[in-house]
Amino acid sequence: MNVRQLISFVLIFCGSLGYGFSQSAQSGKTDFSFVFMTDVHIRPDSAVVAAFNRAIDTINKLDVDFVISGGDQVYDVMRGNKAKSDTLFTLYKTLSGRIKVPVHNTVGNHELFGIYPESVEDSTHADYKYGMFRRYFGDTYYAFDHKGWHFIVLNALDVADQKYFGQIGTEQLRWLQRDLAAVSPETPIVVTLHIPLVSVFNQVYPRPGQNNDDGPGIVDRDELLAAFKGHKLKLVLQGHLHWLEDLNVESRTHFITGGSVAGRPTWRGTNFGPRGFLLFDVKDDRFSWEYIKYEQPMN
Repeated sequence: MNVRQLISFVLIFCGSLGYGFSQSAQSGKTDFSFVFMTDVHIRPDSAVVAAFNRAIDTINKLDVDFVISGGDQVYDVMRGNKAKSDTLFTLYKTLSGRIKVPVHNTVGNHELFGIYPESVEDSTHADYKYGMFRRYFGDTYYAFDHKGWHFIVLNALDVADQKYFGQIGTEQLRWLQRDLAAVSPETPIVVTLHIPLVSVFNQVYPRPGQNNDDGPGIVDRDELLAAFKGHKLKLVLQGHLHWLEDLNVESRTHFITGGSVAGRPTWRGTNFGPRGFLLFDVKDDRFSWEYIKYEQPMN
């Protein structure tokens, strides 16, 4: 299924700053809330650190159960330099440690250590590609359960010819199939990954002189989506694009790209909307979300 076919199923495209969605309730679940923030792009700059601290202070006022970070926590380690890269990871880990609830991190392209040609370190280095992320945060893909919902954090990145690209890969797909085999078909599922599975960004902001409908950003997207057949995939949380969209595909799954905490390319604003993060409220098997612009006073 190509992007055009997927878009034909889109029933809702919402770039507004507050939007709610609900489906039929399922009894016996406990209400909860969580934050999805993405593309923090932390670096040792006083303005950057101050801005992230404002975001953290806002999150801490919301009384959520946990936070999911959608990748690109740091900016960046693709060009190598172990000492500098360690500083970035340490800074993010220290600052995010101020968040009063657990933080579940997703690997983004800016966390892929030493992959660019200009890097002094190469593929023989212990931290190469995923190594540094693993050293600080653990596995690049994992799952957890929370109050009747199943959350899956995926690694949507691989490297070839000293460039990153979107791919899940055979090993991770097999792990996912084993994980889903233990999940009831009635359990609501949330997937988080950095590279979007479904987006209309290129159609809304076409790139001059390029094919703007050149297939999915993740090459094995169809295999990944097929793994969820027979399961209640309610929500896919995405990052990378630094803009906000909500696509409802076949009235079954929302693909939500979560804006950015940082902006593009770092803390100097964004071309596609204000900096912020998503606040999700969950009740039974329903959810609603609101985009929180952390630089504005809370009500």
